[in-house]
Amino acid sequence: MKISYNWLQQYFDKPLPKAHDLAELINSHVFEIESVIEMKSEWRKAQTDTVFDVKVLPDRAHYALCHKGVAREVRAITGMEMKNIANVKITVGEAIKPVEVKVTESKLCRRYIARRISGVNVTDSPAWLREKLEAIDARSINTIVDATNYIMFDIGQPLHAFDAAKVKGVITVRLAKKGEKIELLDARVLELNETDLVIADDEGPLAIAGVKGGRRAEISATTKDIILESANFNPVSVRRTSTRLNIRNDSSKRFENEIIPELAEEAMSRVTALIIKLSQEANIGTIKVSATTDIFSTPTKPWTVSVTSDFISEKLGANITNADFQDILKRYDCVVKGVSDITPPLDRLDLKIPEDFVDEVARVNGYEALEAILPAELPAKAASQIHDDVTFYWSEKVKNTLVGLGFSEALLYSLVQKGFYEITYPLASDKSSLRESIVPKMNDTLTTNALNADLLGLDIIKMFEIGKVFPKEGEKTVLCIGVKNVKKSKKKEPEILKEVLAELKKTLGVELTPEKITDNVTEIDLGSLFSKMKAGLIDDLHFQALPRDQKYHPFSPYPFITRDIAVFVPENVLGDGVWNSVKQGIQEAGAEGLLVRGALFDVFKKEGKVSYAYRLVFQSYEKTLTDTEVNTIMEKVYQEIREKDWEVR
Repeated sequence: MKISYNWLQQYFDKPLPKAHDLAELINSHVFEIESVIEMKSEWRKAQTDTVFDVKVLPDRAHYALCHKGVAREVRAITGMEMKNIANVKITVGEAIKPVEVKVTESKLCRRYIARRISGVNVTDSPAWLREKLEAIDARSINTIVDATNYIMFDIGQPLHAFDAAKVKGVITVRLAKKGEKIELLDARVLELNETDLVIADDEGPLAIAGVKGGRRAEISATTKDIILESANFNPVSVRRTSTRLNIRNDSSKRFENEIIPELAEEAMSRVTALIIKLSQEANIGTIKVSATTDIFSTPTKPWTVSVTSDFISEKLGANITNADFQDILKRYDCVVKGVSDITPPLDRLDLKIPEDFVDEVARVNGYEALEAILPAELPAKAASQIHDDVTFYWSEKVKNTLVGLGFSEALLYSLVQKGFYEITYPLASDKSSLRESIVPKMNDTLTTNALNADLLGLDIIKMFEIGKVFPKEGEKTVLCIGVKNVKKSKKKEPEILKEVLAELKKTLGVELTPEKITDNVTEIDLGSLFSKMKAGLIDDLHFQALPRDQKYHPFSPYPFITRDIAVFVPENVLGDGVWNSVKQGIQEAGAEGLLVRGALFDVFKKEGKVSYAYRLVFQSYEKTLTDTEVNTIMEKVYQEIREKDWEVR
């Protein structure tokens, strides 16, 4: 979701932190910021804006897919006070007839608010409104449609406007009739089914509820009277219909993540006030506004969660005082009664259990503020207890054995191009089915890793995965083992697999019978094997021996380049001396940081001399290296070696 820095600033009296500093705060405390883009206004060249591409995950989407939601998070992590943007009081014209509405499906439409506005003039939006919408990649259409979109991106409530002259009779929220059709705004004609909720008049559907508007009552340049809709639809119903019809948009996305029906009233007030403002700016005269028709069947019921600062402290392993906890709750508009009874705001549907508040405190304070403390050692009694998960216990035993034999664990996709069980709505054509076997993807992975063998410093690629497969007969757990010789090796791949199976037999105490086997990959049904076994002791898994000081280091996304160099030297010169000279040449070329791996791969003696052959692997973390750049480095290496009167082969 795109968020405008200037738009956020509207919610605060005091200046926000600088755009990039604010992006860093949001990224470290709330949401992942995928990009930060500097913008220039098309109309006001001197004015700039910064747009954040914010990744709002589903657990917070019900309140945070809008500028107001993100502004509330900014308040929480900075402590800044937000403006109280109250609903504007609307003067209702007594002579304007309210909209007549009927809701037949109250479980699917929890609230429906409609209002009639007459005397509007549909034109291009003013520069300030187009600027705000286009900054976040929303296309400007006209004053009415832009007003509804602006409020949606501002507070998170989708809205819709109909041309009142094209609406015939009563607006009814109902399920579609069998075979009923609707022409959409983009001129597509869709056939509806009896599970689709629609907004209809006496002549048929006007819109698909929460998904898409129809063409029959769309706003046009000739529209003078409009009917505004601010509603709340069941998230499951919206998702079912939008998925079936393959229509995904900003409106359906917000309804699918369950916004609260109370938001509809604020949105109606705000959009009405904005349309009045746009009319005044355009000097089109006085427009008239009707009272709202509000059918509200399912209000959100408040809930209370009992949480104490002691509970938070225990879960985080940190000292969170009651004052600190109360301050954070205040920033999130929570109401506290007594010592521990907390009532969250109605739209914070993610705050349901005590552990949810643990997460709130942790991220507001900053995860980096939590001290890294290792769990206490297991007491002797606990270490001798039997682990009750047989599959987990023996899977870990198998993993320990394979890692000890030089294997690396793979986690491959469970979704593949073809399989017995197919996905109804696949995300991609090559991920449309559940895998029946791990073998095909394991072969692909071995091939990919073989191409990077020099970078990895491996002569043999050894990999395994313990995972689920889904053949016709049903789900099961299997072990897939794969090996691939990159260089010539005395041991052939089938021989290596045979030795591995022998070691696993020692570990498990039973014979292993592969279901699928090729020259270099084998697959074994572990599920049926484990079902006949019992778990052992926890300390058999040797978790306490795992290294605690190893840290993840990012890899370079850029390709590597290899060079081989062989050096003839007198017999009294040791290999270490030759290698030091090679590194010295690289250092003199200013490329020490580009050498990611160097390995001796061949030594032979001839006529009183020794040849040392090295494979050098170069790679940059900043760009793709060229042959010219690497050749320049190698020239420095050759120069260093020749200065010692050694021979480069």
